[in-house]
Amino acid sequence: MGEAIRRILVPVDASPTSRAAVRLAGELATRWRATLELTHVRPLYPAELSDIPANRLGEADHDHQALNSGEAAAFRHAREALGEDFSAPLEEITLRERDLVHHLARDLLAHLRHYDHALLVVGLPGAPGHLLAGLGDTLLHKATCPVAVVRADLPPVAGIDRLLLPLDGSSHSDRAARLAADLAASGGLPVTLLHCASGSHDGDGDWRFARARRHFADSLDVETRSLVDASPARGLLTEIRRRGGHPLVVMGRRGLGQWRERLLGSVSRRLIAEAPCPVLVVTHRN
Repeated sequence: MGEAIRRILVPVDASPTSRAAVRLAGELATRWRATLELTHVRPLYPAELSDIPANRLGEADHDHQALNSGEAAAFRHAREALGEDFSAPLEEITLRERDLVHHLARDLLAHLRHYDHALLVVGLPGAPGHLLAGLGDTLLHKATCPVAVVRADLPPVAGIDRLLLPLDGSSHSDRAARLAADLAASGGLPVTLLHCASGSHDGDGDWRFARARRHFADSLDVETRSLVDASPARGLLTEIRRRGGHPLVVMGRRGLGQWRERLLGSVSRRLIAEAPCPVLVVTHRN
C-alpha cells in the first residue's frame, strides 16, 4: 500500500480547536497504527535577541517561565484529550519561531517537509458555514501532505465508523481513493463511494466507481451511491446528513489557491465549512 500514513502531526496550543484536532488525530493514529506527533510552536520574545547574557537565563526570566507554562499546558491538554487508553506511539515536539514576526504556518510547513508519508490534522473555529481563515486555512492550502480538518463546533470524535469518498474522476480524486483504501484496510472501515451528477442519473458515475474500486481489496466492504443535484456540494452535504453516524469524508481537491478558491468556491471548501463530520483532503501537492 503506497499511500500508508506513518506519522500524524497535530499542532497543539490548549485551545478548544486544538483539542478537537487532537481527538481526531488520535483516532486516525490508532486506525493507521501511525506515530502521533503533538507539535507546539514556541514564540520568541525580545529578550532572546538581546546581547545581555542575563536576559537569556530561563530560570531568571519571567517571560521564559510563561512560555514554559504555556508549552506544558498545551501538551497536558492534548494528552487529556487523547485519554488514558490511547496506545499508539506518541511524541511531543516543540518548534521555536525563528523571528519576532509570528508565522506559525511557515514553521509548521517547514517542519512537515522532513517527513514522508505524513498527515497533518488541524482544527478550525466557527460554526457551520463559517469562512475558513487563519492558520488552518493556510496549512490546508500549502501543506505538502494530506490534511484532515475538523471544526471545533462538531461533537467530539467518538470513533469513525465509515469512510465517505466523493469521486469526480480526476487525478486528485484518484489519490484520495488510494489513501482511503489504505485507511479502510488498516482500520477495518466500510467505505461508500459517492458521485453527484448535475443532471439526471444515466450511469455517468459508473466508470468513476470502477476506477476507484481498483484501489480497494476485494475483502473490504465497499458500496456505491449515485446522487443527482444541480450543486454537487449541496447533494453531498444532503447525503452526509441523511446517513448520520460518525463518518470521515476523504476527498481530492483541485488546489486553486486561497484567493481563487474564495472567489470561485469549491466542493471541498463547502464540505469543510458545513459537513457534520471531519474532512480529509488530498491535493496535487501531496
